[in-house]
This record gives sequence, structure tokens and C-alpha cells, in this order.
Amino acid sequence: MSSSPKILLTGATGYVGGTVLHRLMSSSAPSVQNLKVSVLVRGEERADQLVRTYGEDRVAPVLFRDYDETELIEQLASQHDIVINAGSGFHPASAEAMVQGLSQRTQATNTNTSSTRPWMLHTSGCSNVSDRPITGEAFPNRELHDADGTAVYDFEKSENEREWYPQRAAELAVLGHPAVTDSDSEDASGVGALSIQAPCIFGEGEGLFQRAGLMVPIMMRYVVEKGYGFQLGDGTGVIDYVHVADLADLYVRCVRDILETRAQNLPSGARGIVFPTAGRVYMKDIAQGCLDAAFAAGVLPRGGDGVMTPLRKYIMQVDLQEAATTTAGNLVVAEVGWSGHRATKGTVARTQLGWNPVHGEEAWQQDFVDELRHVVAGQRTVTIDSCIAEKEMLPVRDEVVAGVGGSTAVHV
Repeated sequence: MSSSPKILLTGATGYVGGTVLHRLMSSSAPSVQNLKVSVLVRGEERADQLVRTYGEDRVAPVLFRDYDETELIEQLASQHDIVINAGSGFHPASAEAMVQGLSQRTQATNTNTSSTRPWMLHTSGCSNVSDRPITGEAFPNRELHDADGTAVYDFEKSENEREWYPQRAAELAVLGHPAVTDSDSEDASGVGALSIQAPCIFGEGEGLFQRAGLMVPIMMRYVVEKGYGFQLGDGTGVIDYVHVADLADLYVRCVRDILETRAQNLPSGARGIVFPTAGRVYMKDIAQGCLDAAFAAGVLPRGGDGVMTPLRKYIMQVDLQEAATTTAGNLVVAEVGWSGHRATKGTVARTQLGWNPVHGEEAWQQDFVDELRHVVAGQRTVTIDSCIAEKEMLPVRDEVVAGVGGSTAVHV
């Protein structure tokens, strides 16, 4: 690429996107040190704050209403060399519009600023590969490996034909777009596309606005409010985790590889699913970690405010309806989020990009302590709505509630 590649970032005011923007702006790597990034932003006040913080020579805010403005998004993408979609992974139409816009960029190869094909870096999540232990069949021993990205892609495609899921559909729309070519293609008219399929993201974000993750803060708030934790199913659902700073560093490494090596180390298309993993945890242990932190700090048990909480640590086995009170009422998201098995083995980022997450088990445990402090201070009002752009697009399973079972106390 030229010395002035054009980059478009969505999600700059969010948890992941804000941290990615901060890491891009603060990187000392020569290839990204002076990058100017266009950012999609809702609201002039936020746009002004981004400019005040990073400078008008580093960020160029573009005001938009929402992700349904696909014509605007496609037009913007056509004017950029790299699109980083760190906004909503649950909006297939806007993700497809980004790739479509980049495909128009390739048609002007002789006049644009790029000496290599344009790239799309898409953000997705591991619920794409989760089982359905409550309403369907459980696969507790299944583990998917990004070293065989095509197998993961084929698995997702088959799953989406069986049951459409917007986040998975968005990922497939990006990687399977007709304009996208695979990693070994010499087709100059093709678009490169990679999806970073994140597990549970934890840690304090570094952006200007949304700095909280989802899973641990949501469970911590539940524990503090009710005095006990919850588990959906037998608690053996499993998820990997990664610190948001390490995740953001992976995006920076991807951008650097595009600029410095013409993306020689990035898989694309059906091979382009990357799992950024640093550790693994059972779902019941997330509730346990929240309880341990709350009891150790003396936040629990409590009484005297009209609410008497359990005197000992309890994890309540709940039904789908109760779990869905933490997922904007959506039963599918509750099931995959709190009971699903989605073990993912990630080696591509390490072996091909030299990515080495620095926040491991110790940081994961410390996060419970940190999140408790934020929840008690009233600083964690985040909900699942913040990562789902269009709730009505999600499948709803009201018919599966009957017979799932009620709540059961589990003494731990």
C-alpha cells in the first residue's frame, strides 16, 4: 500500500472498537504511527470528543444514524483500503455492504492509493459455533481449530442452513462474498476478508466511551443484586477468554501485516476464521468467581436494606426464561451464552502473526475483583443490547420454554 492507506473503523465508541482505535493511535510501529482513521460515529458530541482526544490529523469522524444505512456504509467502504468492522457483528446487511464497497475499490486499482487488494477485518463471536444443550443436543467434547479454517467455515455454513443466526450469517456473508478471494489468490480484483471470532472478552477497555465487557459484568451485577449466582443447565458449558487489550493488539497486527507484507500472513475467505484465545473456563466458574469476589470483599451477604441474601455462596440452577433476563429477553442468546459448549483452539494468530496475549489466568481472576468494584460503584449498566444492533433480527424460541424446568438451588 501507499504511505497513506485509507482505513475505516466501525465501533469506535464501543468496547472493542474503542480499544482498537486507541491501540492504533498509540502504536509506535512506523507503518501505523501516522495513520488517519475514518470512524463511523453516532452524535456530534462523540465525534468532537474523538477529534479533541486524537487530533483531526488522526481521526475523521463520519456521522451516521444506524447500521441500516447500508448505502452510506457501502459508499464509505468504497473509499477506503481497509475496513475494520468492530461494531455490531449481528448485522449481516451492513457487513455485506462493507465488502461490496471494498469490491468497488478494487475496480479502480489504477487510480486508488492501494498497491494491494483491499481488506475487511470483521468482528464476530464464538456463539457462532455453540451447541444448544437445553433445547437441542449437547456436544461437550467438540473443539474447533482455526488451523483448519475451512472446516470451521463449512461447519458454520451447515449450522446456519439448519438454524439461521444473525452473527453467524454476518460472518458467512463476509467470508463467502463473491468478491472475496482466498489467501493464495493473485487476483488483484479480489477482496481479502478475515473474521476475528472472539470468545469471552474481559478487562477494562481503553476507548473513550464504552469500557466494559459483557459476560463478567452482567453476571457480577446479577450476583450483587440477588446475592447468588446462576447457571443454565449443568454448568459445564465452556468458553474461552481473551483480554480486550490483547484482542485489540491482534487487530493492529493484522493492519500492520496488510501494510508491511501485503497480507502474506493473513488467511482469507473460507480459511479466514481466527480464534484469539488466551484461556478457557466453565460457565459455572464465572458465577463462582463473582461470588468469591463479592464474599471476599464483604459485599455479600447483606441485609438491612429490605433484602436478605443467602448467608453462604449459592449458584441457582435456572431455566431459560430466567437466564434470558440477562440477554434482553432472547432465549437463543441466553442458551448459547450461558450453557453452550464452544471450545475453540486458536493457533493461527500466534504462528502466523506472532501474536502473544500477555493477560492470562491471573488477569482473568483479577477481573472479578475489578468488575465487583465497578458494579458496586454503579458503573456497570452494560446490557446485551450494546453488542446487538438489531434485536428483532434474532430468532426467538418462546415455544421451547415449556418443560425446560424451574430453578434449583446449588450449594457451593
